[in-house]
Amino acid sequence: MKYKDCFLILLLALSQATQAEDAKDLFAAAMMGKIERTEALLAQGIDVNGKTASGRTALMAASFNGNVQIVKALLAYGADVSIADNSGSTALMDALVFGNVDIVNSLITAGADVNALDKQNVTVMARAKKTAHEKIIKILEKAGAKEEAEVPIEEAAAAAKDGAGGKPAEKPDAKPPVKK
Repeated sequence: MKYKDCFLILLLALSQATQAEDAKDLFAAAMMGKIERTEALLAQGIDVNGKTASGRTALMAASFNGNVQIVKALLAYGADVSIADNSGSTALMDALVFGNVDIVNSLITAGADVNALDKQNVTVMARAKKTAHEKIIKILEKAGAKEEAEVPIEEAAAAAKDGAGGKPAEKPDAKPPVKK
């Protein structure tokens, strides 16, 4: 009986270890443009939204590298276009790098937020304008993308109360420091 229990525990531990590698395998296959490998991993039931340590998904890798076939395969398997990595970047933001119109259209059609912000409050449109891909900019405008982030009234009021730029508000009776 003890051997059977040990075997089951070992089997469970190994299955969890291999599952952790699967998200990395899917990310690598998507990044390298290996459509057959990507589809094989997805067919095995690998989590299409599995993340790397930096929060990156296979959809982000494929979007960044301009792999249209892989992006479409991942979307067909239910990849979430709204996931952001640890820096706040989304697959749509990654797709802007090389300006692939098919990928941008596919992501928008799948529901990507054209007004998403990264952790530095840079919008999708602001990133697009830095790349100067005119077709992409027009697609984003048509989809309703804004260059500046719209801050809700409550957040704007809180920011004004706390002081601009994350600095504490100055006290009206505070005197400037005297230089010696």
